[in-house]
Amino acid sequence: MVCMVSTKRDFLMTGIRILLFLFFILAAPPLLAQEKEEEEGPMQPVRLEIEYGSDNMEFELFPLADSSLLLYSKKTDLWNRKATHTFERLNAKLDRVWSCTHDLTPEDQYILSYSEGIYLYMVFAGTNDQKYKFLRLNSLTGDAIATTHTLEPIRNLFQFSVLHGRYFLIGTSKRDFKPLLLYVDPAPNLVKLLPATYGDESTFSDLQPVPQHQRMDVVLTESNNKISRLQVKSFNVQGELISNHFILQQDNKNLLTAEVTPVDTLSRLLIGSYSTSGFQLSNGFFTSPVASQVVNGEFYSFVQLKNFFKFMSPRREERTRRRERNRIEAGKQPANRYRMLLHDLIPTTEGYMLAAEIYYPQRRRSSSYLDPSLYGAQFFRHTMRENEEYKRTHAVVLGFDKNGVLLWDNIFLLKNLVSANLTPAVEIVYAPDGRIIMVYPDEQEIAYQIMTPEKFSDEVNKLDILTYHEKEKVLTTEQLGIIPWHDGNFVAFGFQHIRRISGESQHVYFINKIAF
Repeated sequence: MVCMVSTKRDFLMTGIRILLFLFFILAAPPLLAQEKEEEEGPMQPVRLEIEYGSDNMEFELFPLADSSLLLYSKKTDLWNRKATHTFERLNAKLDRVWSCTHDLTPEDQYILSYSEGIYLYMVFAGTNDQKYKFLRLNSLTGDAIATTHTLEPIRNLFQFSVLHGRYFLIGTSKRDFKPLLLYVDPAPNLVKLLPATYGDESTFSDLQPVPQHQRMDVVLTESNNKISRLQVKSFNVQGELISNHFILQQDNKNLLTAEVTPVDTLSRLLIGSYSTSGFQLSNGFFTSPVASQVVNGEFYSFVQLKNFFKFMSPRREERTRRRERNRIEAGKQPANRYRMLLHDLIPTTEGYMLAAEIYYPQRRRSSSYLDPSLYGAQFFRHTMRENEEYKRTHAVVLGFDKNGVLLWDNIFLLKNLVSANLTPAVEIVYAPDGRIIMVYPDEQEIAYQIMTPEKFSDEVNKLDILTYHEKEKVLTTEQLGIIPWHDGNFVAFGFQHIRRISGESQHVYFINKIAF
């Protein structure tokens, strides 16, 4: 391990040009331009570029709890025989605080991460599909400890969480492809399969650490193609089962998937989706106390939501609502059902906010389709269906009080947003001032929309990624991404080919702060 701590803000490092050095030399015109646009949209006050030239580079960016960032890069030679794994902490101004290299191999491929306290935990896969390397990185110092664990029952991993330094992982069984839940205590190298009831149609829908109560909550959806139920299992720090709740469906309402609120045991809620027919398409949302054996809460159909159908034209929305009301009055089930991808619950001042993307699968337009929202190791991380992609129509956002009562609903329009993998395609945050901000990468721009809880707007804005100087020309932008940062801000990142004012052409990895 080699670490360097930065004591000056005007440093230069090989391959890296920090914004503070070039900001005052080159960037005055963009700042003047931003002053004119301040009332019209978000600002981009700081930027970092890393020149990589012809090097084979991978980058991953992680927001930390103290308003800083952790940048991980992997540089390999042409034959993948040597690799340099570099970890850097960047402050809120994108100045480097420290930089460390750690002894990882060229075969180590980053796949998952989780942040707990001052530590960032990273999972690496290698050539052995049962051995995984876990790196615990101290974000204050850059020190790291790596441990390797053999996860024999697992074919692959797709979710990872940490509770007081112990690992909880969800993957698929190498024997029958069913979901499995594993516990790893790295110090004694303890790996064990955690108990659950796994049916043919079982899926995990939430993995929620509750560190203040020394508990990991796991939500499991089960069905036998006739009825469905939810399990909420709670494990302690040692991976021991401390409680198990079964929540059965009510009447003809099948429980599809749910998120659990991160509070004490007695007041926990489930907030999720339900269907009145089948187990794939949703008719609305439900809330229920975890402690109830049968769903004992509220059901909200799409027709009851004020803004759910605003993605339609006004005439089509009115016609759809009228038909649905007539069906309900005639004792029939609603006809409008949708596929939904739930986001994690977000705590708010009133209670909780839940977002969901409405999508439908379609045939790919081309066998060479490349999803621009994927970057770095996400290509390794996600398994894509060969001939299918997923088109979003809109994202619905709901606000609940602490008892699970619906307070408001609204939607974001997602026009022509298509991805090759079924993971969240947009980022939705609840800002400290109560605004709700939605962003997603759209080719070489950032699409964004800002809403207040009950006021619908169909205006989607676009934001160009600014360079150091307004006269520099961006020739290409690839693998553009954006993630939430601190205080309702975001950070955009990706690869750009830039022509400088001097005429020089450079390939850079960039990081831009997006301040709303």
